[in-house]
Order: sequence, then C-alpha cells, then structure tokens
Amino acid sequence: MDLERLVREGLRFFSISHDLKAVDKLSLYVRELDRWNARINLTGLKQPERIIKELLYDAFFLCTRLKGIESLLDLGSGSGILGIPVKILNERIAVFSVDKSMKKIQFQRHMKRAVPLKEFYPIHGRAEALEPVGVEALVAKGFGAIDRILETGGGHIKSGGSALILKAKQDQPLEHAGFALEEMSPYSLPENDREYKFFVYRKE
Repeated sequence: MDLERLVREGLRFFSISHDLKAVDKLSLYVRELDRWNARINLTGLKQPERIIKELLYDAFFLCTRLKGIESLLDLGSGSGILGIPVKILNERIAVFSVDKSMKKIQFQRHMKRAVPLKEFYPIHGRAEALEPVGVEALVAKGFGAIDRILETGGGHIKSGGSALILKAKQDQPLEHAGFALEEMSPYSLPENDREYKFFVYRKE
C-alpha cells in the first residue's frame, strides 16, 4: 500500500504546504502506529489506510484552522493523532499532548524520539489535575460532550484563546460559563461519505 500517496492526496485536498520530509514523517507515524497497535490497543482502526483516511485527514483539516496559533494543548490525545501531525506540519507550534493512558503517552514519546519532534510535550495525567499550561488553543476530538471538554481543559487556555473541537454531524452547541461560541461549521474529509462538525469557542 502506498501510504505516502494517501498522505500527499490528503495534504493536497486541504491545500497544505508540505515537502518530502513532512510526507516521510507522517508516513512513519502511521507505520509506527500500525506496528504498535498490533501489540497494544492504541486505536480501534487496524488498517493503515483507514488510519489515514479517518484519523490523519481530520488532523489535516485542523491544521487549516491554526493560523497565528503558537501553542496548543491536545486534550485526551490518545495516540497523538491530532497533536503529532499538527507538530510535523507546523514546527513553530508548541504542542502539549495530555492523556491519562500511560501506554498511549509512551507511544507518543517514542514518536517524539523517532521523528524527532521539538517542542512536543507528551504528558501523562488528567488535564483537570495539571497546573495550567497557558496555551493559545485547546484541541479535542472524541473526548466527550462539549461542556465536558471546556470544563476539563478550559483552565489551560489563555484569556482570549480558543477551544477547537471536532465532532460528529449530529452534535449541537452547548453553553459553558466563560466561553462564547464563535463558529460552528460542517466539514468533510476526502474519500469519506460522513459529515462532521467543527466548533470554535472563545475564552472570555
């Protein structure tokens, strides 16, 4: 399977500037995720092609919405499917990647060494129990309801910063004290019939 081709197609679909090194690093990430996933359950998707089309492409979409952001926290980051591609494609962004699963953080630390990734910080723990990181943006996918995301991770966002949340089509906006809904828009992924929804909440 030509993973590099699928990676390039996704980058072109979202008009993301990239070079051969970035494609190689993203492909390495998918291969290592697939290899580790055979021994440790890091994601429910077991085929590299599905990992790219259903997970990596989501990260590519997110990359198109990070203009001007220099620091972010990936809440409930799992295998790093948002934070690691974002870091590969945006070297200037400092990425704090938080998850309660040690095995998933160990994989992220492995990828930090293997790529390698500078200013990428895999953190084991619960976001609500950590000292505030003070980032410009929080990103989340599959963490739970929007109000739970804002309650759990909102303390890490600077005043005026944003929470960028990837959800399913049927999800609806929820109010949360201290945050204002700034955007709610549909989006789609290449070679995927499903529709998704993107939310941006501004911290007041």
